[in-house]
Amino acid sequence: MQYLRYLGQLSYNPILILVMALVGLILSTFVKSLVQLAFAKPMGMKVTDIMIFGLKYTKLKNGKWEKRGRKAGVGLQVETAFDLEREAGMDSRKLIAKDKAYMILTAVVTLLIGIGAFAGLLIATFNVDSYLLASVLFLLGFWLLLFLIGKFFLAISVVSKVNSKKSLSGYTQEVLSMLRSGVPFEQMELKPFSELKYKKVWDTEKQMYFLLYFEYLDANGFFDRMPEAVAEAERTMKPNMAYSKVVLGVCMDLVYYYSYHNIVPSMAKEYYHRIFDDITKDTDPNAMFVKGFYELNCFGNVDTAKDCVIKALERIDDFSTGDEREYCRKCIARLNHAIDNFPKQN
Repeated sequence: MQYLRYLGQLSYNPILILVMALVGLILSTFVKSLVQLAFAKPMGMKVTDIMIFGLKYTKLKNGKWEKRGRKAGVGLQVETAFDLEREAGMDSRKLIAKDKAYMILTAVVTLLIGIGAFAGLLIATFNVDSYLLASVLFLLGFWLLLFLIGKFFLAISVVSKVNSKKSLSGYTQEVLSMLRSGVPFEQMELKPFSELKYKKVWDTEKQMYFLLYFEYLDANGFFDRMPEAVAEAERTMKPNMAYSKVVLGVCMDLVYYYSYHNIVPSMAKEYYHRIFDDITKDTDPNAMFVKGFYELNCFGNVDTAKDCVIKALERIDDFSTGDEREYCRKCIARLNHAIDNFPKQN
């Protein structure tokens, strides 16, 4: 009881509580990210992006790191993805299982580090003479553990949703598995979100499904179903939302949509500038054809659009795999056709 009373006294200062909460939050991002970095390669993953205090760096295919501007962010954040070159030939279901294992492993290790850090700091709390230092150590351990517990349960809830056949995440993973297994879009029968009837769907789930569903509609020529899909995706795109690869992908699709399927330059510019630092430096074929349509139909820059076609074709054989590559070829061909039919200026 005496120890509990002492701990209660240590955590009485509101200003110190807030300061140590911020420090604990920042440290928790470093712990989680460093664990991700440590286990990425052994689990067949690769680090694609690192963001430290808002400064974003993307790893290029040549192994070099490129600065991609500043985003909203606190501490250290790491984005990982499957190293498809290393894992080439692996069954898509095994890849998904490995992805889940990676998430669970990093979540558990992160939690164990948090528990260990809290125990160590708690012991130190009762072994220092300074009241202020004791308060700092206790509050730091408390907040660090609390934030890492939150990250643990968030990771477990994500894995649980992906595992569930009654969730949009689970359905999206099934579609992705088919695509990676070589099933073309033409043989799929994907439904709009409104017909799937899933309950308690996160915005991130909708965005992940949109990335596949939009590509499916575009590849199969179901253009009349695009406005509904786009409207549903736009409802999830909150102002100043946290950066992620998923948000980047959705913005890329919306730039393409408003530069080609439903030409509205103001909307295309809005989404383009949300991802300005990334899309302007991205030289992958999918980014190049999106930039080509954007330059052509929003600004009338025919020559720039032609350059985008050339750069896209230069790298198309190294881009992605299977039907996704063929879809990209189709979009590049559309851009070529749009350039050829663009009204000539006198």
